[in-house]
Amino acid sequence: MTKLSICIPVEPGKKAPHYICDQLLANREAPIEIIVAPYGDVLAGDEAFLQKAAADSRIRILPPAPLDISLAKLWIGTVAAMQGDWATLLRPDDMIEPGIEKLLVHVEETLPEADACGWNSFVIDPAAPRHIPLAVAMPVQHHVIQPEKLDMFQAFFQWDESSNVPRMPFGLYHCAIKRSLVETIFDRSGPLSWLTPLPQYEWAARVLIFAKSFAFSSRPLSAISQEPYVHFQVPRTLSNFPFTATIGVTAGIAEIQCRVLHELNTAWEGLDEKFLRACMLDCMFENNSIVFEAKKQGYLAAFREIGDERLTASFNPPYHAEPQADRRRGLHGRVLLVDRFLNEARTAQDFYNVTRYMLSPLEITCDLPINLQTTH
Repeated sequence: MTKLSICIPVEPGKKAPHYICDQLLANREAPIEIIVAPYGDVLAGDEAFLQKAAADSRIRILPPAPLDISLAKLWIGTVAAMQGDWATLLRPDDMIEPGIEKLLVHVEETLPEADACGWNSFVIDPAAPRHIPLAVAMPVQHHVIQPEKLDMFQAFFQWDESSNVPRMPFGLYHCAIKRSLVETIFDRSGPLSWLTPLPQYEWAARVLIFAKSFAFSSRPLSAISQEPYVHFQVPRTLSNFPFTATIGVTAGIAEIQCRVLHELNTAWEGLDEKFLRACMLDCMFENNSIVFEAKKQGYLAAFREIGDERLTASFNPPYHAEPQADRRRGLHGRVLLVDRFLNEARTAQDFYNVTRYMLSPLEITCDLPINLQTTH
């Protein structure tokens, strides 16, 4: 019985997920499958990966997707092929904890009503400048909790404690959802659904709305390879809503929020100081002055068009020519701050491979006996 389907779309410019497959499939008994969905011919000529798939039936390579397909539709096609009880989605340069299906079994046993499972993830920019000190927060807790749905609504739709993106750890990307929830989301999709170049946030919105209950692991269980934001030229899906992914990721998420709520005949009420702050941070994270100014002017135009003079007058993000240094290290409250380049780790996979030896064994999170000879 397959417990978890790990979906990996391979976009143009990406390589086959050799490392992830090697790490996750090292345990021949792991009840998982890895569904690889290539855009066009991105896997052509990679005989080593094709042989790897031929040698382990848990790797499933889908037929090449046409190059004109949207990223959101590619994700849908990948998830629709799932045969497991749960599904999650990664990119080839990301990493996830080998044996993570044990957490899902634990959730089924202790929180049987939960159909969405999230966890802390490290977000690692492989292009981060080595000369600027940076810290990564490593939660020291390892237990599983059941967050309240209202709290998650406030985090996602009202930008509570957000940066330039909401702090809401549920969805499909680096989260797991049950097959029944996948089917519900597909059934509730309409003509305005999935019209976004940022599908991870639309999945987050729809999981939040349709999930029955949540489970969350405080222990980090994956690492995201942070991609540079691409300024998509996208048409408006709602004619009277000026925030779109053309401006930036924060605006693109706001458009998803508004469109998803519109499908449910609910008004978007996210226009406030917290959203303003998220938009300002979206600008401040840009260290190229030309890109920063273009993004700033895009947000200003959107605030003016939506007619909020007070927020427009307050929108004035400062420019920083390089990321702000963070020299903090050690225990701060319930997190351990570690060097971003710990043990010369550059990529998300490097970083996770180093830090997972500093984390509590997954067996502790799942209330399982620990075999000290095989842990990690």
